Amino acid sequence: MKGGKEATVYLVGRGEERLAAKVYADLESRSFRNDAGYWAGVYVPDRRVAKALKQRSRVGQAAQQAIWVMREYANLWRLVEAGLPVPRPAIGPAVSECAEAGSVVLMEFVGHGDTPAPRLSDVRLSAAEAEAAYRQSVDLLLRLARLGLVHGDFSTYNLLWHDGRVVLIDVPQLLEVASAARQARELLERDVVSLVTSFRRHRVEGDAEALRREALRSLPRD
Repeated sequence: MKGGKEATVYLVGRGEERLAAKVYADLESRSFRNDAGYWAGVYVPDRRVAKALKQRSRVGQAAQQAIWVMREYANLWRLVEAGLPVPRPAIGPAVSECAEAGSVVLMEFVGHGDTPAPRLSDVRLSAAEAEAAYRQSVDLLLRLARLGLVHGDFSTYNLLWHDGRVVLIDVPQLLEVASAARQARELLERDVVSLVTSFRRHRVEGDAEALRREALRSLPRD
C-alpha cells in the first residue's frame, strides 16, 4: 500500500494477476486544491452539474471525483495506445466499463512480487542509471508534447523506475493544448523546470532553457 495526498494505491489480486488499485480519498479528506488550471477546456454539458462543480458543493465534489477517475482511465488508455510507458488500465477502454469503477482506478501493477517499483524521487541511482533515467524522462515529456498533451506535474515524484525503465504515473490532470493553449503552455514550462530540478538530487544537471524550447517546438502547430 502507498498513500498520497489524494489517493492510496493498493496491491490487489484478480485470479493469478496482480493489479494496482488507486483509491481516491473520501470527499471529506480531498481538496482538489489549486487545480483550476487542470480543468481548463473541460466541458460539462449538464448545467446543474457545472453549477455544482463551480460551487464546490458536495454534489459538485462527487461529480468532480467521478470525472477525475474517468479522465485517468481515458488518459491511460490514450497513452497506452500511443505506446508510452504507463500502467495499462485493467478496466475499459469502453466508457461504460470505466463508469462503473466508482472512485477506483484499477491498473497494471508495476513492480516485482509484492514490491512496487520505486519513484525516481525515492531511489538511489548510479551515474549511468541517472543519465539513462533523465534521457527517458525527457523523451517522455517530449512525446507527450507531440501528442498535444501536458502532464502538469511532471517530476521524479510521478515517474517510477522499473528494470531500468521509466514509467509515468498519475495522469488524470493531463491537459490538451488544443482546448486550453495558454494554461497548457504554462504548465509545460513548469513541468520542464520541475523535471530538471527534481533530477538534481541524482546529480544530473539538465538544461532547462534548452528543454523548454524543444518542448514548445514539439507541440502540434495550430
